[in-house]
Amino acid sequence: MTQNLENQSSPQKTVRLLRPSVIVLCGPAACGKSTFAARHFRPTQIISSDQARALVCDDERDQRFQTQAFALVHFLIEQRLELNRLCVVDSTALTPAARKNLLDLARTFQVPCVVFLFAVPLEKCLERDAGRERTVGRAVIERQHQLFEQAAATIRQEGFDQVVEIPDAEMEQVKIEIVFRPPARKPVVPARPEPRPNVARPSPPAVARRAPGPAVVRPVPAAPAPAPAPRPPQVQSPVPAPASQGATPAASAPEVSGAAPPSPAGPGPGSSES
Repeated sequence: MTQNLENQSSPQKTVRLLRPSVIVLCGPAACGKSTFAARHFRPTQIISSDQARALVCDDERDQRFQTQAFALVHFLIEQRLELNRLCVVDSTALTPAARKNLLDLARTFQVPCVVFLFAVPLEKCLERDAGRERTVGRAVIERQHQLFEQAAATIRQEGFDQVVEIPDAEMEQVKIEIVFRPPARKPVVPARPEPRPNVARPSPPAVARRAPGPAVVRPVPAAPAPAPAPRPPQVQSPVPAPASQGATPAASAPEVSGAAPPSPAGPGPGSSES
């Protein structure tokens, strides 16, 4: 939707914005964007690319760190949209890529995205830049003003929810009205745990098995024999006492020899006695 403030008959022009939403200020340097933002919005609602550049590299005019500066801008937008806050982006937004990044952020959080076109003549921008303490320069402003004219001719086909054109003569007659309307976001469904991938587990070591055959009956070992009982100590018999003096000792057994033993009879015939 395009809203041209020049066509309104009332002396005060009212622009209704929703909170949360992303408000894009599009225009060349020295067109009055920062002054307009400071007049109609809170300081905490304004996210300035110049301020982000100063926070990153200590110099808001140093264009070498554009990537880091706009990374900070987008981060702040995300944090504020998470809390349903209004985000007023104070940058030139002259390239389609820069505007698309902001539009995508608004679509991600399902909030409106509105662009303000500051249609200020080139000579007016150069006059304001010359009165500043830190000037941008004529060459930069001329190039940016040319990009702005190209953007104004095609921006209505980029998908913004509202395009608000603000001529320089009508800038002080604008009134901003902010209405809080929570976004109709989809309910957050807790994610189901993802199934674990089938990981092949290591197989147990193979056990060698014998081929089936007749059952082998192994003998059960016999119980150990009991130890023999200890024998009683052997008592030695006493030695017999010697015979009496009158007794004749028993004749000892004759020795075995070749001669016959003598006869026990008396002397035979033919023997003589003395």
